[in-house]
Amino acid sequence: MNILYVALKETLPGSHGGAVHVTEVAQQLARRGHQITVVVQQKTGQLAREKINGFDLIRVPTRSNFLLWRLEPQMREIIAAKKPDVVMERYYNFAGAGVRVAQRANTPSLLEVNAPMMDPRGSKKYAADKLMFGWMTRRAREQATLAKRIVTPLAATVPFPELRDKAREIAWGANVEMFDRTRLQEQETRDLRLEINPNGKRVVGFLGSFRSWHGVREFFQVAQEILKTREDILFLMIGAGELLEETRARVARADSQNKIILTGAVEYARVPYYLALCDVGVAPFNTQVHPPLRVGFYWSPLKVHEYMALGLPVVTIDVNGLNQIARNEQEGLLYPENDLEKMRAAILRLVDDAELAKRLGDAGRARVVENFSWQKHAELLENVLRECVG
Repeated sequence: MNILYVALKETLPGSHGGAVHVTEVAQQLARRGHQITVVVQQKTGQLAREKINGFDLIRVPTRSNFLLWRLEPQMREIIAAKKPDVVMERYYNFAGAGVRVAQRANTPSLLEVNAPMMDPRGSKKYAADKLMFGWMTRRAREQATLAKRIVTPLAATVPFPELRDKAREIAWGANVEMFDRTRLQEQETRDLRLEINPNGKRVVGFLGSFRSWHGVREFFQVAQEILKTREDILFLMIGAGELLEETRARVARADSQNKIILTGAVEYARVPYYLALCDVGVAPFNTQVHPPLRVGFYWSPLKVHEYMALGLPVVTIDVNGLNQIARNEQEGLLYPENDLEKMRAAILRLVDDAELAKRLGDAGRARVVENFSWQKHAELLENVLRECVG
């Protein structure tokens, strides 16, 4: 198929979740023999074209994310030139130019929804929509109505029950080739270990955005508690975000700079090398501080997939959806959300039981390769795209 993938809120290349998702999906569809054109944004300059990673990339200039819905003229030109069999648009409240132009061009479209289309009561977006007299809700309904199919990790992300029969649930994945210990350069891994963990301590890792609902504060609190009695454990926090400076200040106040290592932002290709230093991967989500998660654990957790792909046993919360990816006592150890004592106990159990950690880690790697790779995601997505074209 000739597929036009519209992701106007994203910029490529990038190492954040959205950019990784778009890049991986495009690469895997291209590998399956499809002709892929990805459309993203850039804040300055003129419309630019290039070829990367096996797909065509078009960057459309825009001044603001709030004006993405006004890019219909540019989308008309791109669709007229590319003549796609199907248009796939990554949903965003202020986007929709792709599915609207596709409908006028009699081209079928698919909407990719990776978070609730409308945030619930009490959220900032809910309040903004009220001030805009429901403009965002109307835009969301329009995009869902125009699309022939919707792909999402959780059908409940579509707030319009009459349109949910269009939804097909597909989880995100991991790059099981990049996150594969056997493919890492030994010298690079050795050099990084000497830099970060020269004393050969057991390493407990956290990867991801430094946001409150990712459990950054909870992870730090448990780390501090463990470090009161254990000198043989190092905590490695990989990533950046709005809570990074707060966390850095807390580490300094606790004089724990050599016990809790903050890497800051890491180039995506280097992430597997940092995870390779770890013995345990922790994903301490706190859904209570993120109103959109009231619809269910829609988030297809990239960090959990990547921990598992690299063979790390996972410690994470026991909530529906997540507990079907990393299963308790099978690929990881799960604990009741916000029960920090049980999170601490799970971490220590894996640190102190190397045989258990290896068994769970090996099972996690096998499960991701079988069910949660980007290759599997592309295979399932291809079937839905064929439904649209069919």
